[in-house]
Amino acid sequence: MTSTVLIKYNIISTGSQGNAVIIEKVILIDCGVGFKALKPFYSDLRLVLLTHIHSDHFNKRTIRRLAAERPTLRFVCCRWLVEPLTACGVSKNNIDVLEFNRLHGYKQFRSFTMCRIAVGRYTLQRKAR
Repeated sequence: MTSTVLIKYNIISTGSQGNAVIIEKVILIDCGVGFKALKPFYSDLRLVLLTHIHSDHFNKRTIRRLAAERPTLRFVCCRWLVEPLTACGVSKNNIDVLEFNRLHGYKQFRSFTMCRIAVGRYTLQRKAR
């Protein structure tokens, strides 16, 4: 038996000028926008999932401000983003490092019965133009 789960999301920005999507009001995927774009949402955030360090996904000023104004906010990333995050003022205690082929559970989210994040290797294909 399969079931369909609808996820509420809000695309704040997408493209080369900045990427940020909020899932179920509590998870921010990428933080490549200015703080002003996140201001209506930032107080509800519990987790920031960062995919990579390009400036359209990793806005240092916004991350610095989030870390200062939300000191309990969790940041999730791969190990190579730990140093840039700490340079932005994020405490190492607030950083969860994802590992390939390992499931990470976050039971504390009320919006989900359980939130799971899995990291694996994927092959992306680009269409020829």
